[in-house]
Amino acid sequence: MKSDIYDRAKDSKEMVFPGTRLAVTEEFVCGSGTYSTENYIFASVTGHVVINLEHHEISVMPKAKMTPVPKVGDIFIGGVVNLSRQMATISVGVINNVAIYPTYTLVLHVSQVSREYIETADEVLRYGDAVRGKILDAKTIPLQGSLIGSQLGVIFAFCSLCGTRLNKIGRDKLKCPECSNIEKRKTTIDYGSGDLAFKL
Repeated sequence: MKSDIYDRAKDSKEMVFPGTRLAVTEEFVCGSGTYSTENYIFASVTGHVVINLEHHEISVMPKAKMTPVPKVGDIFIGGVVNLSRQMATISVGVINNVAIYPTYTLVLHVSQVSREYIETADEVLRYGDAVRGKILDAKTIPLQGSLIGSQLGVIFAFCSLCGTRLNKIGRDKLKCPECSNIEKRKTTIDYGSGDLAFKL
């Protein structure tokens, strides 16, 4: 599998956040700010990737301010950490373009994932997807959110077969440049642009 982790690590201005897939466990071991599952290593905090080639260790250096109190209408960025038929659970690492730590947990009901009717959340979301959304209810634990809107949804995703970052080839249609696998997501209008910030 071709990994883009080296390119990502070289750009100190690019940020990763909880749920971002970093590498495969065959190539690296987990350092601080990461965890592994299903043969992949993911970021557990918001920050910048640090690679120790001598020890084949990958870490994420937290870059966060004091966690703000979320409000209705705030824009969040996070990673999908759990999926069921009726909802997706998101680990939120950014609120209104500010990296936060510790993270918040937020849930998306299937009715708040897309304007189009979908039966299950996993039709258009997958584990490890990076998403941008809006907070609908800030008084509940976990928070409640929505991906409805052209600038809200999946901002980047990885191939379910080989782990390569997917390219957008059509409305909510993504293709793997390595194995040609095609997958469906509820994508943002700027999917894959590299600019994770939301224009407030």
